[in-house]
Amino acid sequence: MSKKQPNRLAQLIDHQEFAGSALPKTLADNMQLYTKATDEVKKLLVDCLPEEILDTCWVVGLTPEQLTLSVGSVTAANHIRYLQNAYLQVLTEQSITFQQLKQIRVVVTNTPAVNPSSNQHLASSTTALKPHKANENQALSQNTKRTITQAAKHVTTDKNLKKALLRLADE
Repeated sequence: MSKKQPNRLAQLIDHQEFAGSALPKTLADNMQLYTKATDEVKKLLVDCLPEEILDTCWVVGLTPEQLTLSVGSVTAANHIRYLQNAYLQVLTEQSITFQQLKQIRVVVTNTPAVNPSSNQHLASSTTALKPHKANENQALSQNTKRTITQAAKHVTTDKNLKKALLRLADE
């Protein structure tokens, strides 16, 4: 007996399986897990992360204590690393999936992954940044203030920039 051919509206994975080219079960299971985790992360951090970061953000690794995210730029990775503690708090408090999470790792991909099930278009480059609720009222650390002050005094030659940096460090 032969397998029944999937109808034309069936998902791609069904057609691949029929054709004998389906992903190995462990890989398919991981892909499904990461896709669900990605959707959950995006829902939980929608008010915290700018849209341009959310658009290229994918879960590429998940253990009970560590979440690995893939993003499309070094700037996005640095943003997430800098505010990791705030994002960890949001994820652990609002999700059963991430309740034991201790660390977020971030990797940068050369070509940002695009969620095929997403209805958002990446072409809209005029999108406004979402408010960063996770980092409201977050003071700069002493180390950051010291770095800004040193840059203002010893690196910057523009007087207006120097004044602005010193004001930032004093706040």
